[in-house]
Amino acid sequence: MAKTTPQSKVGAERARIFKQSYANPISGLTPARLVSYLNAFSRGELRQAVLLWQQMIDRDDQIGPCVDKRARAVTSLKWEILPVDDSPEAAKHKAALEHFYNNLTAFDGLNEMERGGVRQLLKQMMTAVGMRYAMHEIIWQPGAAGGLTAEFKFLPLQFFENTTGRLRYLETDTAVYGRDLDEIFGPGGWMCNAGRGLMVASSVAYLFKVPAGLKAWVSFMEKFGQPPIHATTSATQGTAEWDRVVDAVSGYGEDLGLVTDDGTKIQALTMPNGGQAPHPALVERQDRAISRLWMGGDLATMSATGPSGTGSNPQTDDLDKIQGDDAGMLTDALQSYVDPQVIRMLFGEGVDPLAYFQLVVPKKKSTDESAKKIDTAAKYKVPLSVAYVRQELNLPEPKKGEELITVAAEPAPVNPFVRTANEKPASDLAKAAAFKATAIERLTSAQRASLVPLVTRLERIAGLPDAEFDAALKQLQAELPQLYRTILSDSAVADAWEEIFGAALVSGAATAAESQISNPKS
Repeated sequence: MAKTTPQSKVGAERARIFKQSYANPISGLTPARLVSYLNAFSRGELRQAVLLWQQMIDRDDQIGPCVDKRARAVTSLKWEILPVDDSPEAAKHKAALEHFYNNLTAFDGLNEMERGGVRQLLKQMMTAVGMRYAMHEIIWQPGAAGGLTAEFKFLPLQFFENTTGRLRYLETDTAVYGRDLDEIFGPGGWMCNAGRGLMVASSVAYLFKVPAGLKAWVSFMEKFGQPPIHATTSATQGTAEWDRVVDAVSGYGEDLGLVTDDGTKIQALTMPNGGQAPHPALVERQDRAISRLWMGGDLATMSATGPSGTGSNPQTDDLDKIQGDDAGMLTDALQSYVDPQVIRMLFGEGVDPLAYFQLVVPKKKSTDESAKKIDTAAKYKVPLSVAYVRQELNLPEPKKGEELITVAAEPAPVNPFVRTANEKPASDLAKAAAFKATAIERLTSAQRASLVPLVTRLERIAGLPDAEFDAALKQLQAELPQLYRTILSDSAVADAWEEIFGAALVSGAATAAESQISNPKS
């Protein structure tokens, strides 16, 4: 017997009736009507608000691009199936989920020509950001070779109500209360993901932008976009000469043409704002409000030229966080509704998934952090490739023939313990103080904790009289090999040691000491 293909519980007739009886809710929109739609939505009566919001998304030149940009930020992400451990069972679960997601189909319940795979599914799920909920019927499709995939049918939110705190399916457009989802679609036969519901606030901004802003602006332009004219004539009203003047004025423009006789006095009325239309500022303000709602800041393509700002403000940090939150919302829904069901259907009831779906959100690199990391590696002499450094700092490779910058060489470090030829000998006190301060600072910066005994000895040597100072230094020099073995453990400290107590330093210190002994202070 041939295997039957699973069918949707929401037939094509339901969509056909809805399309034929559709009435555009945006026509004649008023503040009172919008308030009634929003209040009904809060009560769980979703239909009118959802239909209104969809029209706003389709028609408004600000809401639509914001919705699309928000969705593209997530649909462009890569996805992966991650096992929870290295067990053979986890590998099997991973393979099963990869097969499922690579072969699923997502389509629109009102327009089945809109079809796709995971990307289409994510795009449909992202409508919850604006509408608060996104509903899918899951039509499971067992494969011939034992694999499993599914069709995800995106169902219009106006087919549901939420008067009880749970979405329920409305079987007709006139129904007020719906039926339980498990009752209609069966357990595991549906998926609902919830979002912020930004269209609530966006519709308020739209009301002030379009009916109160754009429509009034257009009316203003029709009346005042063309300057009015005033004609005076000595002809008597009702004569042929008077009519000719009226015809001439009428031919110049449709409105604000005026004809009077010589004895009529007319005084022009001026607008408080000097004739400037107030509507552009209102429209811009609402566009920016919509952008902040959806993008966390002004769109990068909008430039703030008025009081609201100076220059574009893409709010990159906000967008990165929003992308991560949206990806988490979709990932959580798929891990909750889909992954466990796939594993149970393939591996048996009660089997917990050992792999899961994950949207991969790329980590944004900070150039400053990368530079500090590279500097630290260079300090500890960790080899780095040029290609790696370019990648971390986002530096392009220079093209052939391009002029290259040059960096001036840093001056050679000065050993504070070696006196130059023209330098006058320091006093005993200054010599001891310089030796102590510089040596302690240099050694402390290398590895203070491991050199506490040596620092203590240096402090004692610095306080010795001149007659004992040179002998103490020579004794310390003789003990250097043993000190190397017992105290020094890394190259950074060894470099500091050699710098301070190398042959040049000891020779200079000894010479200074001998000079002080030969020429004692009076």
